[in-house]
Amino acid sequence: MTVTVDAGRCIACGMCACAAPEVFRIAGSASAVIAQPEGNHPRVRDAANGCPVNAIRVEG
Repeated sequence: MTVTVDAGRCIACGMCACAAPEVFRIAGSASAVIAQPEGNHPRVRDAANGCPVNAIRVEG
């Protein structure tokens, strides 16, 4: 699984960092991926699906 955040689209609402703090962190005015998850990580997919501006992309 590869996770990316489109910083130009992100509004730093923090929902992803709350859903998966081991993967996401708010850094300034956008969320950042601090660690790529190993295997299938349902909370990361939940964060991507719940992102209000669709800034999170999950591949794999």
